[in-house]
Amino acid sequence: MRAGAARRKSAYLMIVLFACRTAMAALDMQEGLWETTVTADGHTQWADTQCYTRADIDEMEKMFRGQPTRGPGACRFSGFTQSGNNVSYTMICRLGDDEQTSEVTATYRGDSATGTIRANGVTVSSASRRIGECAASSFVR
Repeated sequence: MRAGAARRKSAYLMIVLFACRTAMAALDMQEGLWETTVTADGHTQWADTQCYTRADIDEMEKMFRGQPTRGPGACRFSGFTQSGNNVSYTMICRLGDDEQTSEVTATYRGDSATGTIRANGVTVSSASRRIGECAASSFVR
């Protein structure tokens, strides 16, 4: 009887480990041209459109997890967690001689995303949507 309970416990552990691995799956973000609306202090602005290639999305996932393939940039990331399409992480950016720490949450839905950045008592919200195809990344490699 104990052997059966041990096998069930072992099977349950394998299911939990598989579920955790699935939770770290790729972001649900399609390649293409994206536009973003940013709202801060009650004012809404349009940000530039950006072309995200598969390589850009893969690099973004690695950065969130603190494992970028590119050299160090102005920002670093820690505490990445993902549950389904929801992600959260801490972003620490160098601004001249200072550093700013921000808490970020975002939800990816394939062709749209929403997010919130909280830093120094200010909350910035964003809403992004995929608006079409593109071929060349907007990001320097």
